[in-house]
Amino acid sequence: MKNKSQKPNRLRLGLGSLGLILLTTVAIPAAQAQDVGQQAIVHRIPAGVLGTAISRLGDSAGLQILYPADLVRGKRTNGISGQFTPQQALDRLLDGTGLVYRFTEPNTVTIIDPTAANGGVAADGSTLLDTISVTTAKNRIATLGGLADEDANYRTPGSSAFLDEQKVQRFRGSSAGDFIKGTPGVLTGDNRNSGAVDVNVRGMQGFGRVPVVIDGTVQQNTVYRGYSGVASRNYVDPDMIGGAVIEKGPSASVYGVGATGGLVRMETINAGDIIKDDKNWGVRVRGGMMGNMSSPPAVGTPGGYAPMSKSRFISGCNWACTIEPIPDNLLSGSASGMDRPAFLAPKSGSGSVAFAARNDMLEVVAAYAKRKNGNYYAGTRGRAPELTQTSDRIIRPGRPGRPEQITDYTVFSLNGLNRYRAGEEVLNTSQDNTSYLLKSKLELDGGHIFDLSYMRYHSMFGEMMPSVILRFDGATQAPLSEVSVDTYRAGYKWNPEENDWIDLKANIWMTDTDTHILTPYAFSFGNGVTMDIPQAYWDIAKRYGTDIVNTSELTTAWGDLGISFGGSFVYETIEPPSGRVNIDSNDLLASRDGWRKEASAFTAAEWKPLDWLKFDGALRYTWTHSYDNNSNYGSTLHNEEMNSGWAPMISATIEPWDGVQFYTKYAEAIRSPSLFESTTGFSFDTSPLVGVRPERSRNKEIGINLLQEDLMLPGDKLRFKASYFNNDVKDYLSRTNYPNVSVRNIDRALFRGFEASVGYDVGWGYFDLGGTIYDKTEFCTEQRAGLTCLPSGIPNGYAQMHLPPRKSATLTAGVRMLDDALEAGGRLTYVGSRGSMTTAETGGFTTVVNWEKYTLLDLFASYKVNDSVNIDVAIDNVTDVYYMDALTLGLMPSPGRTFHLNMTAKF
Repeated sequence: MKNKSQKPNRLRLGLGSLGLILLTTVAIPAAQAQDVGQQAIVHRIPAGVLGTAISRLGDSAGLQILYPADLVRGKRTNGISGQFTPQQALDRLLDGTGLVYRFTEPNTVTIIDPTAANGGVAADGSTLLDTISVTTAKNRIATLGGLADEDANYRTPGSSAFLDEQKVQRFRGSSAGDFIKGTPGVLTGDNRNSGAVDVNVRGMQGFGRVPVVIDGTVQQNTVYRGYSGVASRNYVDPDMIGGAVIEKGPSASVYGVGATGGLVRMETINAGDIIKDDKNWGVRVRGGMMGNMSSPPAVGTPGGYAPMSKSRFISGCNWACTIEPIPDNLLSGSASGMDRPAFLAPKSGSGSVAFAARNDMLEVVAAYAKRKNGNYYAGTRGRAPELTQTSDRIIRPGRPGRPEQITDYTVFSLNGLNRYRAGEEVLNTSQDNTSYLLKSKLELDGGHIFDLSYMRYHSMFGEMMPSVILRFDGATQAPLSEVSVDTYRAGYKWNPEENDWIDLKANIWMTDTDTHILTPYAFSFGNGVTMDIPQAYWDIAKRYGTDIVNTSELTTAWGDLGISFGGSFVYETIEPPSGRVNIDSNDLLASRDGWRKEASAFTAAEWKPLDWLKFDGALRYTWTHSYDNNSNYGSTLHNEEMNSGWAPMISATIEPWDGVQFYTKYAEAIRSPSLFESTTGFSFDTSPLVGVRPERSRNKEIGINLLQEDLMLPGDKLRFKASYFNNDVKDYLSRTNYPNVSVRNIDRALFRGFEASVGYDVGWGYFDLGGTIYDKTEFCTEQRAGLTCLPSGIPNGYAQMHLPPRKSATLTAGVRMLDDALEAGGRLTYVGSRGSMTTAETGGFTTVVNWEKYTLLDLFASYKVNDSVNIDVAIDNVTDVYYMDALTLGLMPSPGRTFHLNMTAKF
């Protein structure tokens, strides 16, 4: 809040006696009033109003910054982006403003005008008016939008994660979703197939359960993946990401509609990420290369060992018997795919260029990115498939009229995680992406900001339906599929400097996604009959959305109060491409065809009656209406669904000591059936005669936060969080096979466990350790035998595809050297096994890949050559482990040892 007092009555008396004196002083409290030292941390503060920028710096750096409010009125800053000490950050923020600063205490800074008689500050450095404390409620209430900082998770009720641009680039990996890996409780589903991002938060995934919001827009498109499931896809190039926040569990933000699992908010790069220091324009050029890849082979090229419908093949027979034919590539594997390039050989690459310019009113950004990755190669250490053979003999006793029969045969067994050999090229993992970004922002007096943006993403990528890989024809290079996403957005913000009642944000946007998947679907039967169907799936998905939210902040006799309220509306359609008849054919699967409307209104509040006590609450109402333009198979009826409901949230935080918090949180969220679930198509039929209800997430979480500085050494920082979560989802929506194969509500789904993270940073070195343990997962559904509860899934359902490993943990550690110019470190990741599943838990449609536990080591280093050039080096999977990612749907091993080299230059 801009003008909040720790002593409200005293403040009112003081202001009344002073009358026309408008001098106020801003103080941003630190977690502890101790010296922050010279520790450099990452700041991402955009250009804009100086007072706002100073508040953000004080919050992120742990500084108490004092200044008369009149001193900064009407002044602007060019912002900062990067790693700076407090002194460096202040120098850059105040550059060009005519103001200077000085440290009056180890953790207190006073800003003054050196040309004024006293700058509003007494000779001893104290202000001429009692200090007015300004809390950062606007940063704490989740409804406000914008990105947080790396400490936010350790000072708020609930769990979240912040990924700045540095982390995104450091762990960008070989696939689009790799930058999310290592976040406790968060995974990317089917990460190696398609080049998209499908986020799983604590077991909840797909159909909008975890909305991915990019600059306030949503593009998520659910795609048919054969009988083995579906995928909810989001597309963005890592070079365009300026930062991301992941909220775990229901969100109170305007974007939290349907977020029964969590919420991911990303912001694209802005001028502060491109322009150096206080310049008016700048150019950022980034280029990279990557090893362990090669260009995709010709369409139809087989890979790995041949599929085996039986565990034995007869290879020899010395008496009358039938000899089963042995596939050509059973004994030796495919004739191609074993030409893995040298470790340092650059076989793929990426490049981007971004331009930005700004002045006191206008800011523009233009960026272009190109990424071309070939098929990657699997690792060599681990359970790669092995073909074993044993000899045996069958003796059939003779009988009258038939002599004794002796049959010698050989049993061939294929053991291992899947059919790709160690070090083999993994087909259909290539990407050829092109991205464009245009942004502009106009900032006027009175706190008015207008912005426009356009982003285009186009990709030619390889993928295979999991059911194809698992079943008949094995691994085959498919034609490249294609997707294009166009995103349009216009936004408005109004935040008058002298009005705590108004902090208004409004957006209107549209996303247009064209998805064309080309997947050969060949079946080879034991009687020699083959069925080769060059199937494709093609749809056009569009979303039109608008949202608005306002935040008001009050200082009352009963404590500080922040209130936000707003709403959103989204209209989405899915249909076949123009000119195509929406029927089944041998070259095109029937596209879903329908529309869906969703409106939501919410209010959220934060009340801090005492310095050590805080309450948060929210209430959301959601209404949806969907219609299926296709009639149900065997019927003339069209499925139409209307749902609505309320979802409350409440939390309490106690802070008995500075930087030590205990919290408890209860949050609900409802999700009505998505457009994919409400329309007829492959995977299941909707039933117009059976209404479905919204699934309702009832999330409970209790935890402790610890955020301390100067704990053991000057300038150090300790972060710790431990939490217990229980997400009980009533009326969980899933495909079921009873009484028929369609989307229905099951009784409930449960995800329960513990999560913890700890980090320590001493300036020259740091470590972060985090992990998740699930102590119970359960899915309860009505079957012929009555209510049945299973720990791993639903017969023929999708739930088992999203079930995370029971245990996972990540340790990241590094050191900073050469005056912080060089940073080097590593990441150790452990992912537990999925565990076995019975046929009762999977059914005949959803064959599940039981990946095995794995441990990975990644290394990274970053060297700042000078103020303009930075070089990043990384080695993923240093020990070349042969493994499959958690939540992999098909038999696709993950990348082996891979070398990355990237350079970023700013001019």
